[in-house]
Amino acid sequence: MTKTHSNVFLNSLSLQVVVAMIVGSLLSNTFKYHAKMFVIVLMSFLVLVVPIPLFLFKPRWPLNALIPGIVACAFIRLFGVEYEIRGQEHINVRNGGVVLLNHQSAIDIVMLSRLLREFRNIVPVVKKELFYMLPFGIASYLVGVVFIDRKNTASAKDVMKREAVAITKDHLKLAIFPEGTRHDNDTLLPFKKGSFHVAIDSQSIIQPVIVSKYHFLDHKRKRFGRGRVIIRIMPEIPTKGMTKADVNELTERCQQLMQTEFDALSAEAKQYCHN
Repeated sequence: MTKTHSNVFLNSLSLQVVVAMIVGSLLSNTFKYHAKMFVIVLMSFLVLVVPIPLFLFKPRWPLNALIPGIVACAFIRLFGVEYEIRGQEHINVRNGGVVLLNHQSAIDIVMLSRLLREFRNIVPVVKKELFYMLPFGIASYLVGVVFIDRKNTASAKDVMKREAVAITKDHLKLAIFPEGTRHDNDTLLPFKKGSFHVAIDSQSIIQPVIVSKYHFLDHKRKRFGRGRVIIRIMPEIPTKGMTKADVNELTERCQQLMQTEFDALSAEAKQYCHN
């Protein structure tokens, strides 16, 4: 082989190696993303489903999910995700009400389980379709999750009216995602007004809880790195004395408050992100 042929061969081989490394790197990150998402969702499923027999001793009790939640948080920490809670002093377990949260990803289920340790009496409101994901739906029902049919407005209103009674009678807090759907944008989606009607109907409190942007998670680029999630629990907003006429103003007030805090927390959390 001549020197020229040798150089061409080596250059070609080097190019192939570089291309292989780049492709391998991309495949690796994509694989890690899918693997982590699958394992976290599977783990969340298993830790809630396995104790179903124990839940039957006290069905619909929010604290049934306490131990599964602790396990879920410990598990996700192995993947490099940590939660930092701020504002616990604003929690009053004797007050029922509505807790507003921004919605980013399927892994929000772990974030909710972390908040249960602080609130103790909080249950999420989710779409009815999740109930039919057996046996996960049954387990969710037994830990107090509220299911609503978003396609049937009348049915959804009836369910929320019943929960408004539970807010007052059982000091229950309903965890609601007012955006209505999950997303990873920098700007929160316009809030739907259902949660504000519930709070005013029950004359209870609204408590905004803001979760920093998941900088370590990029669904579009298929990246799942390591990072910290900062969660701030804001002071309660009383609705006593408010009427339906106050819904629009209250909605706008909460949207602006949560957007401002979301921007600040997300900027701080970004420094702890490692992709």
